[in-house]
Amino acid sequence: MQLSAIVVILALVAGLAAALGAGALSGLRIGKDALGAELAAYMGALYGGLAGGGAVVVTTLVLLLI
Repeated sequence: MQLSAIVVILALVAGLAAALGAGALSGLRIGKDALGAELAAYMGALYGGLAGGGAVVVTTLVLLLI
């Protein structure tokens, strides 16, 4: 069964949004005392997006090949 382009785009957007949100929350939890809440959330979203973005793209490509 072939995935449609809309489903692939929605999966990428949802995965990236989840990675950004999870990174921001974990950065806030870990670094709030040392860096301040706003900077910790920004840095967590940046690093969560980097790590999670790559994973989302690779997973989507693997699912397209199956």
